[in-house]
Amino acid sequence: MQVVDIAPAIGARISGVRIDRLEPDEFGKIMQVLLDRHVVCIEGREALDPGAHLSFARRLGTIAEYPFGKPLNGYPGIFRIVKERDSTSNFGGVWHTDSPYHEIPPAYTVLRGVDIPRHGGDTLVANMRAAYEALPADMKERIASLDGIFTASKVHGSGTPRFSIGDVQRIDDRARADQTYIHPIVRTHPSTGRNGLYVSACHMTGIVGMNVLESERLIKQLSQQIVDTRFVGRVQWTRGLLVVIDNRCVQHYALNDYHGQRREIHRVLVSDGIAPSRARQREASHAISH
Repeated sequence: MQVVDIAPAIGARISGVRIDRLEPDEFGKIMQVLLDRHVVCIEGREALDPGAHLSFARRLGTIAEYPFGKPLNGYPGIFRIVKERDSTSNFGGVWHTDSPYHEIPPAYTVLRGVDIPRHGGDTLVANMRAAYEALPADMKERIASLDGIFTASKVHGSGTPRFSIGDVQRIDDRARADQTYIHPIVRTHPSTGRNGLYVSACHMTGIVGMNVLESERLIKQLSQQIVDTRFVGRVQWTRGLLVVIDNRCVQHYALNDYHGQRREIHRVLVSDGIAPSRARQREASHAISH
């Protein structure tokens, strides 16, 4: 197994393994790289089919529902992200973390490259843990106990027009989209114990206890911190590439720079069954006092 970082702050590319025949020790090594680098891009020596894609995802946890898109026929849990040659819009073309509008948001996103444009179509990824750690101590203190209001309403809700994002098969469930969930905007990763930002501006309507203007300013400030070039990497897609993103500490952004070409990615969301937890005050206090 060969591991090469894709950027200083985030991501690793793994080669020399068969994804459909991973031994327990190989899978353990991949998971350790994922914990360390937050995004792994696994170059398979074989072309995975949808069943193998799901089988790999199940090793990470429980397949999570995506309530606003129809699954691939015969494969519940796989959502097709498609942009046809004549389309101008794409799915996921904004900085975000996947589906934070649940009581227990998905821990992982597992993506598989199916049809990749010759030029463009990369996915940018940003390290929310590193972004948090680089904040000044007074900002860490300010946000340590704040909660965000998360919802799908800004994209799928009753206040939005009917529209197409790329060429995906949508499910129109506006009542569900209008539901809100409260999560800390600084959360502790359950596996590493490290704190990170948990912000997704396109899925947030505010900060608890702040007025609209204050909320917008803080969300914008933290969002800009997350996508600072120091914390960003680039996933360069190839057909068959399997990419695992740790949503608990990563934002991503699908670039829409390949007009006239077709792109298809298959996505599986995976839950670890753990709701976002408040940032550990001991760690926050330690950061502030030093």
